[in-house]
Order: sequence, then C-alpha cells, then structure tokens
Amino acid sequence: MSRPEERLDQVKARVCAAADARRADIIGAGRAIWNRPEIGFKEHATAAFIADSLRSLGLAPAEGLAITGVRADLPMAGQGPTIAILGELDGLPVPDHPQADPHTGVAHACGHNTQLAHMLGVAMALQDAEVASELAGRVALIAVPAEEYVELEWRREQMQAGRIEFLGGKPELLRLGHLDDVDMAMLVHATTTPEDRQLSVPASSNGMLAKRIRYLGRAAHAAVAPHRAVNALNAATLALAAIHFQRETFRDDDSVRVHPIITRGGDSVNVVPAEVRIETFVRGKSLEAVRDAEAKVDRSFRAGAMAIGARVEIDTLPGYLPLVQDPGLLELFKANSVALVGPDNWADREATKASTDAGDLSHVMPLLHPSCGGFGGHPHGADFEIVDETLAYLNPVKALAMTIVDLLSDNARGAQRVLSDFTPRMGRAEYLQFMRELNRLETYPA
Repeated sequence: MSRPEERLDQVKARVCAAADARRADIIGAGRAIWNRPEIGFKEHATAAFIADSLRSLGLAPAEGLAITGVRADLPMAGQGPTIAILGELDGLPVPDHPQADPHTGVAHACGHNTQLAHMLGVAMALQDAEVASELAGRVALIAVPAEEYVELEWRREQMQAGRIEFLGGKPELLRLGHLDDVDMAMLVHATTTPEDRQLSVPASSNGMLAKRIRYLGRAAHAAVAPHRAVNALNAATLALAAIHFQRETFRDDDSVRVHPIITRGGDSVNVVPAEVRIETFVRGKSLEAVRDAEAKVDRSFRAGAMAIGARVEIDTLPGYLPLVQDPGLLELFKANSVALVGPDNWADREATKASTDAGDLSHVMPLLHPSCGGFGGHPHGADFEIVDETLAYLNPVKALAMTIVDLLSDNARGAQRVLSDFTPRMGRAEYLQFMRELNRLETYPA
C-alpha cells in the first residue's frame, strides 16, 4: 500500500474511533429526539435541541431557516468545497404509535431522529484536529424541516400567508438561498427491509405531485328531498372509482402510485353532502410518468363532477422530484460501507416507490441518499422501532465520515472529481421556475 493510501486509512480509522468514543452522546441525542416528535415546520423544540447540541460542540448555528431549520459549518484546515450532511427534523402523524405525542399524534415512525444523530455524530468524528489538518473544505451540518408531505391544508394556508412557498423543507431552503454555497449533500435514511441489510443505496425514488380536491354540490334533506340536492359525495365516489379504472393503464415500469383519502365526507348524515374534500399524491419513477398519471387523475375528478352535476376544484401543489443518486458519491460510500460492515452486509437496492424532497436537491447538486438497517416494523406504521442502535446510529456516522475523508483529502481531489463529473438536470433558477409552474388551481365547470 502506498504512503498516501496508508495515511488515508489512518485518518479513517481515527474518525471511526472518534465516533466510537462518542457512542453514548450520539445515541443519546437520537433517543432524546425520538421522545419529542414534532410535525413539519413546527419542529421548534427539536430545532432548539439541535442548535444547543451544535453549540456544545463549539459551533455557531444559524437558526430559523425556512421556519425551523438549523445550520452550522465545520471548517477543515484548507480551502475547498462544502459538503452538507443533512438530517430531517420532522415526524409524521401516527397516533397509534406507542411513542406518539399524546397531544398531536406525531411519532418518529420514519427514523428521522437517527438522521439528526448522524449529523451530530459526523461533527464529533471530524472535529479531531489531526483529522481536520488532512482535509480541505468544510462540512455544513443542516437540520432540515418538513420532509414528510403532510398537513396539506395547513401548509396551503402558510403559503397563502407568505410564510412558505413550497411545502417541503429542502425546496424552501433552496428557494431562500441557504444552500447556495453547498456543493454536494448526503443523508442516510432508515430501512426495515431485511434484504437491504446493514447499509444500502436505492437506485432511485419516485417523484410526486399533491392534489387537494374540493367537490361542491347542493345540500338538501337526505330523506325528504334528496332529489333537490347535488350530492358531492357521489361525485367524489364516482371520481375515485374512475381513478381505479385507470390503474391498468399505468405502466409497471413507471412505478405509479395514486392513493387518495377523503378528508371531509359531509357535515351530517341527515343532509346530502354539499362539500367533500379529497387529498391524494400522484407518484411515478419519472416526471413523464407523473405527468401522464396526473392527466388521468384530473380527468377522473372532472368526470365525477360532470356525471353528478357538481363543481370540482383541483388544487395542484408542487411535490418532490425523483431521486437520482450521484454515481461518484455512491462509489465512495459503497467502498467505505463494505470496508466497515463487509460485503455480505451491503446491498445495491432496487428503486423505492416512496418520495423525498432530497430528490429535488439531486437535480441541482450531487446527492447521496443511502439507507441503514437497525429498524423493525414498518415505516410510517405503529410498529416502527429501533432494534439495533449500532446499525441505526453508529455505522452510518462512520460511513459518512469516511466518505467525507475521501472527498476532502488531498486538497479535496475526490470532491473535485465528483463535481467535474456532475451535470445539473436543472439550475437553481430553473428549478424554482419549474416548481412554481406546477402550482395551479382549476375549477370545473369553469
């Protein structure tokens, strides 16, 4: 082994040892966040905990980014690119989860608490002066609001009040310029699938659009004069059936998912429903697949209104873009992961059907979004739990820190190689324009 490679291995061994030395602190942070779940754009206690944790490491966090986001920068010895380690602040509503907040029903049933612990752990591992002296650039530690795309009505109200423009935290940080100086980003997400093993990288994830649907009919006495009414619930039910009849037209390769819920079905059982509300996502592996499915879904909603004689408002909200893993970052992370856990505990995964706003970042900068084991139950389910804290907390910290060493050593030659090989699918300005054009409200009949 050549001298530079020996030195690189020594630095990696040092950051892994530093992570092991701070094991109790890393896991303790993750447990504390697990016990205080908050929903997106309302993660005030979690954000305060992260800011205090960063200050305890001697860093100077900026707070209140996109309402609750937090960022602190960890400089290395030399000048070079900025690598962001991201952690998502929010939980989601799973009221029957054993650790759900009794007042809000929110739980960390997607493992975002571990991401925040990863972020803090990477900072702890890289603060060693001898490690920093070998690296050029800086690491941006960014706690991001609102990855879970929930509370659409409340978030739409925040949009109308000018508090946010996009409904996800990473698009908001992009819009506000808080990521303008970030060159690439990484975060590790939980997985409960045994085939994913201890560490893995999914090939990609679905993109999606969100729809808020409002059917308007005419109320009347449900028993005495239903003939005088226009039943908005019938219109909605017919539309949902029409969407189901479309499913055979969705190509298997496009991984389309449409999963509506009725959020308001009427006001009284004795009154023909005059207003019914639906929310749905339209997901697909590519933007073309999402657009094709969206057209069929909108057509179905209009058909329900036309058949019953109701009116329908289709409020389309910009969602998330499909995730594209950066091959250069993937190669480095995989090599470090295999060295850490062995080839039998690594998996190259198929694309996931879920969606994440990390996909938006992957269109404008190199991004890596691997997964880690150590979890049980089902994501977003009441049985989701952490079953192995070493796999859930420590291994991702080490793999991320070692990958940063590869990227920022030797005057950041690895990072420069990743950047030179990357072609943005959209510039930041182009991305913002694209997202804004997705936001529209259609009424039928007009």
